[in-house]
Amino acid sequence: MELADTSAWIWTHRAGGSLRAEFAERVVDGEIGTCDMVRLELLYGVRNPTESSAVRAELRALPDCPIGKRNWLRAIDVYDSLAQQGGLHQRSVGHADLLIAAAAEGAGATLLHYDEDFDRIAAVTGQPTRWIAPRGSLS
Repeated sequence: MELADTSAWIWTHRAGGSLRAEFAERVVDGEIGTCDMVRLELLYGVRNPTESSAVRAELRALPDCPIGKRNWLRAIDVYDSLAQQGGLHQRSVGHADLLIAAAAEGAGATLLHYDEDFDRIAAVTGQPTRWIAPRGSLS
């Protein structure tokens, strides 16, 4: 299973075509998981209560990578490791991305994304990540 970051959801939707179809097939097959942080980010884009209910129901059906206290502590440890590199490296990644990465790592899932923040995080954690498409290929 792969935990799909919000960037993977958004970019596959924008790109359409075979990328979107393959992603949708993997969602249906239960190969794509999520976590509460991704759910919150995806719900930000809903336009009305009906859409919100529908999106929430769809997201509830996905495999879950929970974010518990252990994951919060891991995110903070990674943040600190980045800070130890100096040059304000810790500011090069978003807090939400740290939590999403910790959720994927804790669940033993590969992190599927289109966001270079996850390369910086994986450089510290060593966890598996995969770009949804080659970096820079989507616009």
